[in-house]
Amino acid sequence: MSEYKKEEWRVKQPAADIRALAEQFSISPILAHIIVNREITEPDAVACYLSDDLAYTHDPALMKDMDKGCQIMKEKIWAGKKIRIISDYDVDGITSNYILYQGLQKAGADVSYDIPHRIMDGYGMNVRLVEAAYADGVDTIITCDNGIAAETAVTRAKELGMTVIVTDHHEVPCEVTENGEKNYLYVNADAVIDPHRPDCAYPYKDLCGAGVAYKFIRHLYRVTELPWEDEDAYMDILALGTVCDIMPLTDENRIFVKRGLRRLTNSTNLGINALKKALGLDGKPIEVHHLSFRIGPSLNSTGRLESAKEGVELLLTDDPARAESLAQDMAKLNELRKEMTDRGVRAATDWVRKDIRMIPTEDGVKEKKIGDDKVIVLYMPGIHESIAGLIASKLKEAFYRPTLVFTDAENGQGLKGSGRSIETYNMFDKLCEHKELFVKVGGHPMAAGFTITREALEPLREALNRDCNLTDADLVEKLYVDESCAIKQLTLPLYEELAKLEPYGTANVRPLFGIVKMGIRSIKMVGNEGQYARCTFVDGNGTRINGMVFRGKELLDNIKVWFGDKECDKILKGLQNHALIDILYHMKKNEFNGTVSIQMEPVSIRKSVYYETSK
Repeated sequence: MSEYKKEEWRVKQPAADIRALAEQFSISPILAHIIVNREITEPDAVACYLSDDLAYTHDPALMKDMDKGCQIMKEKIWAGKKIRIISDYDVDGITSNYILYQGLQKAGADVSYDIPHRIMDGYGMNVRLVEAAYADGVDTIITCDNGIAAETAVTRAKELGMTVIVTDHHEVPCEVTENGEKNYLYVNADAVIDPHRPDCAYPYKDLCGAGVAYKFIRHLYRVTELPWEDEDAYMDILALGTVCDIMPLTDENRIFVKRGLRRLTNSTNLGINALKKALGLDGKPIEVHHLSFRIGPSLNSTGRLESAKEGVELLLTDDPARAESLAQDMAKLNELRKEMTDRGVRAATDWVRKDIRMIPTEDGVKEKKIGDDKVIVLYMPGIHESIAGLIASKLKEAFYRPTLVFTDAENGQGLKGSGRSIETYNMFDKLCEHKELFVKVGGHPMAAGFTITREALEPLREALNRDCNLTDADLVEKLYVDESCAIKQLTLPLYEELAKLEPYGTANVRPLFGIVKMGIRSIKMVGNEGQYARCTFVDGNGTRINGMVFRGKELLDNIKVWFGDKECDKILKGLQNHALIDILYHMKKNEFNGTVSIQMEPVSIRKSVYYETSK
């Protein structure tokens, strides 16, 4: 367990007529090859991939219970009944709450919203929120980004005579029988709208909670015969929810995010603009990484460390001073969250590398070896429970194993945690196989959140590792090379053409190029702590290209192991040397003093498979 993840390079083989597609869509063979590598081969699918036309999106009415739920909502609006939205507290919950609130209010609804508190309530709608709504005279509850597993809360609402509409995108809870069959457990709501229902015919299953909320409002306006005047309405907020909930940027999600990024760049939302300003993004084109690493985490910090209601308020406010105050607070909260996460990741990584895990006992905490666990189950006393998922994500990336991180619940009741998974391990299904060990569990194949008793931690670790069915090959990350390109092919026109593939994100990653038998002309260590390596690479024809390696110290350590200290010293001094490497990289444009050039952004570097024969 002490080693970092293992990698395997694979070259994708085209499964379509590359040149025919290139000619049909007037694109280069390289671009056509990359698109085919994304398993997009039919002309109609390629046209959809390259488009941002909403005509390629799907009819909301195809979703199970969508028409039923919208008809119920129409009747409640016309009858003047009080309606309450209950969402999750993350970015997807905040954005889906906003879309429902704005859409329902403009449709004439008497609508309010509520969000569970991460510490006091935990994930999802609960009895306290239901009874608070009932005390306020609410007739109808509509959930978003939660509800599919809220059996107790829905039952309580029905006992009180309330109407409940569930909109969600999480997996339907199930019991797994001894022969592996699933018995799905549906909540007793008046309408249950979730594309993951096994009986739902909606053709695209990977909408986020905001996506399902958006579909609900679109269909509601259809059944109430209200005009939908702005075709890009909610696209900015929908893009934010989609990216931050790590949904695949495929099919209609890709179209939503394309359009949403344009709207975010020129946003008319007072809160979004205030947050952009607080983060130094004012006036800049908004890209996916801004949502993932700046705007989203800042909005999410309210639900992690304070109250997510402030996130919804930021999006709804029409008061510039209030928007600025909220945005500044969120930016500061996110900096605090980053510091807490960085400390937690360093501690967790150190424990795993040293094969140490902590076991909660009645007398405190004791250490025990991790051993050869293929599923990491880590207990971290003292961390804020809101960052468990962030730490799990970093551990999964570092060690490429399914990872569950637990800490003490701040309400004093058991352990709470989050998990992140790898491609070959459906985390939600595997957790459901041991549902008896959980107090609460919900999630997706790639991520989950849960609560257990302290006594269940070791039995859970043992059960997950015993029944994981993961082979050693499953725990090797596969890096798929889109195209092998010589340096002379890395031109500015090619870089600009690659923009047709954007936006990049989950399931639509940046193109990965490969090149072998590269020499290292020089390396210069840069950065505040000398942590980055500014490299000049050279091919067999003497053609040079620059690149920045962000794990520079790791690269130097590897060069010493591969080629020896003397060769490493020559490279650092820019002298002739015999090192030979293979590189997987992204293309990057560099602008300096008015000069534009193409550089490499290495993703993985190895000692060349041709090194020994070249000496």
